[in-house]
Amino acid sequence: MEVASGEAGGLVAVTSLAILLVTLIALYLVLERKKFPPGPIAWPVVGSFPAISGALPHRALRNLAEKYGGLMFLRLGSVPTIVVSTAAVAEELFQKHDGNFLDRARPMAFDVVTEQGKNVVMANGPYWRQLRKICISELFTVKRQASYQKIRADEIQNRVKEIVVNSKEGKPINIKDWLQRVTANNMTCMTTNRRFFGNNENKKDIEDFELMIRGIFDLLGAFIISDYVPYLRFVTKLQGWEKKCESLRALYAGVIERAFEIEKHRQRAKDRVDDENFVPDFVDVLLQTPLKNGEMLPDQNINLVMGDMLSGGTETIATAVEWGFAELMLKPELIERLQSELDTVVGTGRLVQESDIPNLPFLQAVVKETFRLHPPLTVNIPREATQAFEFRGYKLPKQTRLILNFHAIHRDPKVYEDPDDFKPDRFLERPEVNHLSGFDSYELTPFSVGRRMCPAYNLGNMMVTLLLAHLMHAFDWSMPEGKGRESLDMTEQFGLTTGMKSPLRLVATPRTPATLY
Repeated sequence: MEVASGEAGGLVAVTSLAILLVTLIALYLVLERKKFPPGPIAWPVVGSFPAISGALPHRALRNLAEKYGGLMFLRLGSVPTIVVSTAAVAEELFQKHDGNFLDRARPMAFDVVTEQGKNVVMANGPYWRQLRKICISELFTVKRQASYQKIRADEIQNRVKEIVVNSKEGKPINIKDWLQRVTANNMTCMTTNRRFFGNNENKKDIEDFELMIRGIFDLLGAFIISDYVPYLRFVTKLQGWEKKCESLRALYAGVIERAFEIEKHRQRAKDRVDDENFVPDFVDVLLQTPLKNGEMLPDQNINLVMGDMLSGGTETIATAVEWGFAELMLKPELIERLQSELDTVVGTGRLVQESDIPNLPFLQAVVKETFRLHPPLTVNIPREATQAFEFRGYKLPKQTRLILNFHAIHRDPKVYEDPDDFKPDRFLERPEVNHLSGFDSYELTPFSVGRRMCPAYNLGNMMVTLLLAHLMHAFDWSMPEGKGRESLDMTEQFGLTTGMKSPLRLVATPRTPATLY
């Protein structure tokens, strides 16, 4: 009896301890939720990850925002995080706290590939401010963008001829591949005065370039557990992430060093110092522009900055245009309207020019609607608060991360009627919506918002607009033989950019005489 009584007492003690632990955990979770904005339960160790697990985090976050609101709190592992999902919250936050969110959080992959943030995208603090100033005042001015207008026109027209050749054979065009080659050539001509894709292609350079682009947008968009739970670094090692990051860094460094040839740029600048026709490329500009302290950027840093331009200016533009193309293919009546506008303004005796763009309001509306439904980055590269702050009555700690869910912001039903439908007319009715501002139209933010928005927004917008205009003006498009429009796969594939899971393949038929010249 005494033994049985002892066993019973032990069972009671264990049960009581279990109840106490469950109660304490529940109390902790309740108190935790009251301190911060509403959000899903943050469990010990893993935090809120169970609530957003899946292949498409931007959609999971949007679904959560429908329950918890436009300002939501997540604890991702041990990292406090706020998620903004509406234009109203974004506007209020950036009007009050833009200056507190100028730093990037640097996950391991970004840190390794960018040599601890020596490029524009991942730099922080005074160094980032100097790079930003150089980009705004030297690289992406209206004057400099205009100086590369002929490069843009030549590259697009050269690649249009490639489509004409394929059209004679009835071959389907992989739209994304074609776009990447055009955008890559555009960026390499501006940044290095040379083409990656052309008649004298170096196959090794091309293969490495394509591997680099895929690696950047796949690896840098991957989930690595130690970025959120530091003491699980051993798991990261076991999964091989560190080796993958080091391999990508080596590939990245090799490609950009071969592409930009800094020493050749130095010599060429000396040789052509009195040449009035010399148009300096981006590398020339960076070699000639000192930092605030009078020192010049080290060669390694120039390479990394140029790598930003090369990778970002290729994948994001190609992704946006492919989505816009796919949406138009699903609505042939929109293609008919767009082609009618292009024929009226441009005619059929020449190709589209940049000077035509202001006279093409429906084209501009199509571009805005493409950016609304399919921003290349559906969520931003997270920013990090440099100091503790208060917002909407909540006190949030230093190093709180900020996620802007552009996918949800652009589909806010309080701002957009039928938010999941592709309707360019909404922007003909509201032409004042300015997606190139960063400080005004928070309901359309494909280039992000605030002072940390993409500095190349004008160039990116112009390229997307020009590419869509040329493709729709120069060609009629149809599905490959045996396939109808209903077979278009609009499934998303999440990464650093969110592209189409199944590449868009279409057959082109020249529709204007100018296309054949």
